[in-house]
Amino acid sequence: MKLSGISERIRSNFRHSTLSFIFIIAYVNIFPLIFGPENSIVAVIFTIMMSASMVRDLTATPVKHLFLQSAVLVWMGIAAFLVTTLPALFSFLINFFTLLLILYAFTYEYSNHIYFPYILSYLFLIFISPVHAGQLPMRILGMLAGAVSIMLYQWVMGRKRVQETARDVLTEMIDDICQYISQRTAGNPQKPDLSAMRHKLCRLSRTVYERRKKTLCVSDAGFSMIDAGRGLEHLMILIQEFPETLSGQDKIFLSEIVRLLNQMRIFLQQEGHVLPSLETSLFYELKDDKTARLLYNSFVYIRDRLLHMTDPQSRTHYRKTALSLKVRLQAALDLSPVRAVYALRIALLLSCATLLVQLLALPHGKWLLFTLASVSLPYADDVPVKMKKRFLATVIGGLLSVVIYTFIPSSAGRTAVMMLSGYLSFYFTDYTETFACSTIGALGGAVFMSAFDFQAVGNIFLIRIGYIVAGIAAAYVINCLLFPYTRAMATRQLMKKYKGITELLTKVCHSEHVDTQLYYNLVIQAHLQEEKLTSNAHLEEWGELPALLAEYRAKVRQAHRGRIPERADAPVFESGHLAT
Repeated sequence: MKLSGISERIRSNFRHSTLSFIFIIAYVNIFPLIFGPENSIVAVIFTIMMSASMVRDLTATPVKHLFLQSAVLVWMGIAAFLVTTLPALFSFLINFFTLLLILYAFTYEYSNHIYFPYILSYLFLIFISPVHAGQLPMRILGMLAGAVSIMLYQWVMGRKRVQETARDVLTEMIDDICQYISQRTAGNPQKPDLSAMRHKLCRLSRTVYERRKKTLCVSDAGFSMIDAGRGLEHLMILIQEFPETLSGQDKIFLSEIVRLLNQMRIFLQQEGHVLPSLETSLFYELKDDKTARLLYNSFVYIRDRLLHMTDPQSRTHYRKTALSLKVRLQAALDLSPVRAVYALRIALLLSCATLLVQLLALPHGKWLLFTLASVSLPYADDVPVKMKKRFLATVIGGLLSVVIYTFIPSSAGRTAVMMLSGYLSFYFTDYTETFACSTIGALGGAVFMSAFDFQAVGNIFLIRIGYIVAGIAAAYVINCLLFPYTRAMATRQLMKKYKGITELLTKVCHSEHVDTQLYYNLVIQAHLQEEKLTSNAHLEEWGELPALLAEYRAKVRQAHRGRIPERADAPVFESGHLAT
């Protein structure tokens, strides 16, 4: 990496990294004062979980998520206690059930997974800081406090996430259209990047998906956010249909479109509180009736959606679905083969490994389990890459540790090194880099009390790398040789699911009476599946996918496009109309 790149990374991350580090140090020091020194590891757990939880937005239904987090975390504390105290058979069964629950609940088919911090934390409770019966009540209270901490962290760090995402993504879409118009008027007939527009639209759908109160329960603001994005995508397609050689009148008309889009941009950026009404005559004076009608209806649609999206009442207004309870339950459960197969495989693997470590009383067996949990991924294709990174990080971090801890024998000095390695990890994003920092911290903890010379520190490093290699080998055999579940298998299953979703969505679009919640649930599902399919196809080099996606998108777009003119005669937006 170039020095300029390192300098830029430090400069851009310094404030956030430093504040996060100070918060972590304060949290892990205050927490044990309240809940006892035996729960120091619990404080460490929650600093990991708070940061990891930001992958998803939990602020839409804070009470619900507080209850769910509390239930899962308390059970993790109880299960860890039972696993360390009960006979082997009962310990195995409880361990398997707990791991299965965590893996399925926190693995997502279309979003980033957050299972690993929970699995790692659960293993910490078993192997690093187990408690006896007398300490269990305080451990449970500590877990409850952790659930509160996660939700407070979410509220402080992410309470404005949905507004910021909507503003940023829609503004980017407007800028893309304006940039394309600028290129066209400058004589560049190059086609726009519709895939980039689609990716931004999928981001909006993901945001709305995470903000649902429950399945088939999206607010009117959520509907409007998606529709605003779809309207802008549709507008880009309409502009693309302009002739390659633009007339003088075409250029004037496109400049007016840019002016209208800039008004919307100002409104989204809250630089102006009013979105000016549209002048019908403007469209019909500059273009033929058909083109004018299409573009006018599109602008009416987008403007209407933006106003609805920003209306405070629409954020709390939820339209009831007419679907039966049975259908709603089926939609809520929606068993995912990817999640189920992965959860069963890894829960069984980790349960067996935990039992083995306990029966053999391996002093550093936790390193074996941490490795198994880390490199056992949903797709077998990703396991070898993660294995190499973990091994490389172990070697780099281990060699640095041998040198550093040999020359720094004092406890205070080693503590400072461990803290510094943790702080430096904030500046890295690649797994090899972050885990190398973690290795320095982990070996520092292992040699903290006893190993003070080169040979002793080196022995600890060799022991760690031995456990890492054993964990990597076991993970490879289980995930890649005995029970492989490849990305190609998952992609084929997802493609069938996507085809069914788009066919149903097209059918719903042509229906006279549309269940609003069903319709938008299908739209969101289609967008999430498209994004995952596109990602998988890129990694699998599946060249046929873009054409297939384009075919299904065109069918849905045509069905939806037929409904846009309905907005032409819609009443002018009035604040408060949703309450009636």
